Amino acid sequence: MATECRGPLSILLITSDLMVSSRIAGRATALPATVETVGPAAAPRGGPFDLIVVDLQTAGRGAAELVSRARDLAAAQAELRPARIVAFGPHVAVDRLAEAKAAGADLVVTRGEAIESLAAVVERVRSLPPRG
Repeated sequence: MATECRGPLSILLITSDLMVSSRIAGRATALPATVETVGPAAAPRGGPFDLIVVDLQTAGRGAAELVSRARDLAAAQAELRPARIVAFGPHVAVDRLAEAKAAGADLVVTRGEAIESLAAVVERVRSLPPRG
């Protein structure tokens, strides 16, 4: 993700949880950022995105499957704008969090971090070294 600001951050949130969507969208306004929320099988309408955020509790999906979908979406827009992938889930779901990291998520955080500390998560992602 580029370090310079090109206006509001563009976030794609993959979740089937309306409460998570609402809470992250609310926190994103302070960044400033726009959030588009899609279910696990839906295609985004907008883009390109700076950040693709994956809810690992999305119904009926494995962590590797969800991160793979995010990687496919990031690859499809890579020439326009590189996107980083953040996966989040319950702090007690250690195996699922590890599976997301192994599947290629740039950053894996707990559900609480993603929702309550979105600005800090964005800063952590921005500080990651470029992919190479």
